[in-house]
Amino acid sequence: MVGGVLDLTVGNAGLPDGGASDFIFSKGLISKKGKISSKGGIDADGMLVHPGFVNVHTHLDKADLLSRMKPNQFGKSLEENRELLKSFKRNYSESEVVERAGRVLTEMIVQGCTAVRTQVDVDTTAGLTALNALVKLKEKFSNLVELQLCAFPQEGVLSEEKQDLLERALEKGADLLGGLPLVEKTVEERKKHIDVLFEIARKHDKDLEVQIDESNNPDDFMLPYLVEKTLEEKYKGRVSATHCISLSRVDDNTALKTIQGLKKARMNVIVTPSANLITRFPEKAGRPGNSLTRVKELLQNGINVALGTDNIRDLFFPLGNCSMLREMHVLITATRMTEASDFERVFNMASVNGAKIMGLGYGVEVGRKADLIVCNGKNQREVLNGFPSVRYVIKDGVIVASTRVLNENRGVLE
Repeated sequence: MVGGVLDLTVGNAGLPDGGASDFIFSKGLISKKGKISSKGGIDADGMLVHPGFVNVHTHLDKADLLSRMKPNQFGKSLEENRELLKSFKRNYSESEVVERAGRVLTEMIVQGCTAVRTQVDVDTTAGLTALNALVKLKEKFSNLVELQLCAFPQEGVLSEEKQDLLERALEKGADLLGGLPLVEKTVEERKKHIDVLFEIARKHDKDLEVQIDESNNPDDFMLPYLVEKTLEEKYKGRVSATHCISLSRVDDNTALKTIQGLKKARMNVIVTPSANLITRFPEKAGRPGNSLTRVKELLQNGINVALGTDNIRDLFFPLGNCSMLREMHVLITATRMTEASDFERVFNMASVNGAKIMGLGYGVEVGRKADLIVCNGKNQREVLNGFPSVRYVIKDGVIVASTRVLNENRGVLE
């Protein structure tokens, strides 16, 4: 018994490799796997039991700002939205951020997320208000989901005041440091942005996740410099690059050289398909459009690629139901990843690959974390093509949600 809850048994589970098994979870881990004679617990009825979804890039502090927006505030450009965001942030309160973010985080949990990494704006407009709110939310939800906080410099880093705020955020509960080079005006300032990130990260011994090259413009291509700095600073395995859309717009030789650099630096790449495709950037000619990074080439070259929802119902993305299944649909459609083996790759992007970035030991083997979901289908393809729900969500070996009902007390559902 752990925390007043009996060890949980899951029987008749379908496995990602096509096999079947029973499980017993104990002390937050998978303790037994195979044919187990035990009554009670969950009968998975042959449904796929899979490592929980990991939403490794989202913005909970901005989540559901849609509920506060006026009709004339929709459909703006990226720069216009960044200015509009400041007007909302000036009126942030910790309680209001906790309420919105908590509502959206609950939606993520009941749809199978057992781990989430959120960006949290830390800047001269909102100060540390959003971070303080998310620190409280992390404690409130500690039994339901693994939540990591990334201090995100939405308004840049090239002032002493902005840098001081980021350092204070890392001291007050942020788990890692984020970045946004494109917010700076010139190439040299964007490089300086990256330099400053490494200075602060090294000082506080924190990992980095940098949102980079999201403009879909081959002239905005800072990823090679981020790779160079990662190697120079000996930060191998500690840097993730999110978006990397411009990698799709440079020539193949340049892209391959950059991907090889990513591999040498052991960098992760995070993709947020829905938000990447809808973001509005000015085009030099032709119809406005957008794309994703070179997901297939990255995977083929051994890069750890993970998945996030990015913004949820806010200025930058007015849609979003917090579903990783929806993100997988969009990813598969946009990248044409329709080979038989691609379904497993995409499911891994939405789970174990993100868990690796967050330092979590996800899998379906004995000794792995008992953070699992019982899906609504017998294999990945059935899950994606079936009714988009998760039958059970299990965190640390305890059922925390069942068919969209949150179990806040973490006891076994009646």
